[in-house]
Amino acid sequence: MFTFIYRLLCGYVSFTAQGGFTERFLNLCGRNGIYLWNLRLNKNNITACTSAKHYKKIRTCASRSGMKSSIKSKHGLPFLVKKHRKHVGLLYGTVFAVCFLSIMSTMIWSIDVSGNNAVTEQQIIEALAQAGVRHGTFRKSVDAVSVRFFVMEKLPELSYLTVNVLGSRLEVKVAEQADAPHIADTSVPCDVISLFDGQIAALEVYQGTALHKRGEAVRKGETLVGGFIELSNGSVKFKHAEGYAVLRTDLTVSTCTNAKLSTSHITSEKSGITLHILGFDIPLYKKPATKPTLVRTRILTLNSIRMPFSVTREIYRTYSPQTVTLDEKQLALSAAENHLEQKHNTLANAHICSQKMTLKRTAEHIAVKAEYFAEVSAGTAKEMLTE
Repeated sequence: MFTFIYRLLCGYVSFTAQGGFTERFLNLCGRNGIYLWNLRLNKNNITACTSAKHYKKIRTCASRSGMKSSIKSKHGLPFLVKKHRKHVGLLYGTVFAVCFLSIMSTMIWSIDVSGNNAVTEQQIIEALAQAGVRHGTFRKSVDAVSVRFFVMEKLPELSYLTVNVLGSRLEVKVAEQADAPHIADTSVPCDVISLFDGQIAALEVYQGTALHKRGEAVRKGETLVGGFIELSNGSVKFKHAEGYAVLRTDLTVSTCTNAKLSTSHITSEKSGITLHILGFDIPLYKKPATKPTLVRTRILTLNSIRMPFSVTREIYRTYSPQTVTLDEKQLALSAAENHLEQKHNTLANAHICSQKMTLKRTAEHIAVKAEYFAEVSAGTAKEMLTE
């Protein structure tokens, strides 16, 4: 195989020689160091192959032995280059492309991050860059174990991270830390008290002693479940009371929306584009000293695989305060939005039995007052004072 490749690189010819003395021709070729292969002897001629540089000597040997030689075919790179010498730039470009792709295939050109939510992809990519892994890094230099520990130390919000090198793509899978559940300190004695004035619709006691029954009226701050139990011998043992209480109560939600609102508007806006090519950032504008207000990045993707080419547009805005006056329709929509937001915050976990709403409207504001009769969860723990 090596010999065949060498012959193609140096070039060789297939020729025929006829007439004269065949034996003398072969002897002269041997004396002059001419190497022949694929030699075939016929009655009146011979067929063989030899290198391009030796074929010039064959003509001398053929004439001295009374034979005539002629070329049947030419093979190899030198003849191909000579044939397409007008398109030599194409050949050089092909060779350069092959070499370029061979080198580029040994590097990391795509970083895919999955499994993240609170931690942004940009934060993870920056941590990888600090660990020595970025676009253009050689694949063999990536130590997945050390990169994993480094990134998890930099980003304590992550509970799991794996780094896999798949060709020229780096696959990063992460999992984030889950918030620890709130665990009440049950060693401290406490009561369950009411958050509102109202009537008990339901009361379930899990720990402690119920001090009221269903249907009874209670005041705000009154104890619903006592943090104690009476033992059979008449003594009292203090406990961390636990229970679930639902009260029927009156709730009021009031909002007032002014027609004049203080806001800000854009006084100036500039934008610029930065090209990211093979790990290099090429800004096409002069970046100001301030941070951009808005950043948008588009990454070239082929067959769901990210390429090392992207475009980032950075927008810089300046704002100034201003006061705007809402028209009639805008004021009504703003008042409805404010009231619904306040209602959601107040009655998020309530079951509304009935409601009554009043509206006061002037040219300057809209006041909304809503009175609700609802069933709400109204029990909360309060530490007991014991001696």
